[in-house]
Amino acid sequence: MPPAPSERERMTAPLPTGVPPQPVHPGPVLRNRGFLRLWAAQLVSQTAQNGLMFTLLVLITERTGSSIYGSFLVLAFVLPSVVFSIPAGVMVDRWHKRTVLIVTNALRAALAVLYLLLDRWVPALFLITLCFSTVGQFFTPAESASIPALVGRQQLISANALFQLTLTGSQFLGMVILAPALLKTGGPHLFFGAMVAGYLSAAALVAWLPRGFEPELVRRPMSVRGMVRMVTDDVGEVLRTIRHDPLSKLALAQLTVSSSLAMLFGLLVPRFVRDVLDIAADNAVFVFAPVALGAVLGLRLLPWITRRLPKQLVVTLGLFGVVLALVALASVELIARALEQAGAGQFIDAIGRERPRFGTATLSVLVLVTMACGVPMGFFYALVNAPAQTVIHERAPAAMRGRYLGTQLLLANSASLLLLLAVGAAADMLGVSVVLLLYAPVVLAVAVYGLTVQAGAGRVAVADGR
Repeated sequence: MPPAPSERERMTAPLPTGVPPQPVHPGPVLRNRGFLRLWAAQLVSQTAQNGLMFTLLVLITERTGSSIYGSFLVLAFVLPSVVFSIPAGVMVDRWHKRTVLIVTNALRAALAVLYLLLDRWVPALFLITLCFSTVGQFFTPAESASIPALVGRQQLISANALFQLTLTGSQFLGMVILAPALLKTGGPHLFFGAMVAGYLSAAALVAWLPRGFEPELVRRPMSVRGMVRMVTDDVGEVLRTIRHDPLSKLALAQLTVSSSLAMLFGLLVPRFVRDVLDIAADNAVFVFAPVALGAVLGLRLLPWITRRLPKQLVVTLGLFGVVLALVALASVELIARALEQAGAGQFIDAIGRERPRFGTATLSVLVLVTMACGVPMGFFYALVNAPAQTVIHERAPAAMRGRYLGTQLLLANSASLLLLLAVGAAADMLGVSVVLLLYAPVVLAVAVYGLTVQAGAGRVAVADGR
């Protein structure tokens, strides 16, 4: 067995063969037809998936008359990712990514048919959701591993930024526009029918991906009897590789805290709107719209920023910004009270405080402060995911890309599962604002860890005379 690399070798090693040379596609990344098809398939499939979450929450609440089953539904979405993400990554490294993408989209279309047929039986909805999420564990690493195989290194940050922007946009399209509109127009059967068409369209789009765009597949022999041993060996190989690469370890930690932050917001925003702002929970989409605005601005500026600053530094700065935004959001009541004492309330009255502005929400100092905090939250959050994901794409050896991404999903979804189990009770006991404030040190710790890793890389570079 070769000796482990020294600190200098780990810190200054050139990027491994995670991103092989690709044909240059000048101009916007969407001029790359292969990437365009993959991106379009992501837009369709993610919009359908987010619409499915909304539709199932509505259906299960109506069928059971209890909101606690909504938590069980989220658990049904998250649990397969904890169990299957690593084995899925191992399999994806052995299978052609194009084939995996086609089959997983076709399987999800078939599961949508089952939703259509069994929508009145609640246990069936949970069982189908478990299957649906399990299939998704194979789709996600295959999709993500395909990005660096389709675009060149110069376009990788733009490609990841576009995927992150599409992920955010698909949540709005699926949960705010598509699902409510179809449910109101034709009920759940119309939505599930549209879902079947959407996933079949996504399967057709990825079927048009160019053949042979992937790196060489893992060709180790595989048998059913040796499956557990094979997964264990492969995971051990990936963990050893990550352990000797501080930048990969840092990127995985950054993506884990980023994903758990998104889950935290998804769980707490309705409570925040109701308990802190004292307005109807269905106004959350309007009050927190500035978060999306900030995210779009951040993702648009991200390629320009990463041309001037190292990607790892951009992520670290983004995390520090998220910490400040979390503290500000947790303190909106104090900030609003201070502004009202300074006369801001009179200004609001002068422009029509009592007139409804967003659905049923009135324009108040507290709502305005919350909206103002949303812009930097979205902006700084946008600086985290795409650059950290790009680091993983660049540093993951091509033959290990699926396992790298499976490890990433396992860490992120395990953290999300812990939050799912703990946040509801913590919010009941301590309040939403306190939970947000307590999460800020977690993000701060990862940001400081990033500075430590980068400082170590800087010292080694100076020692080498770089």
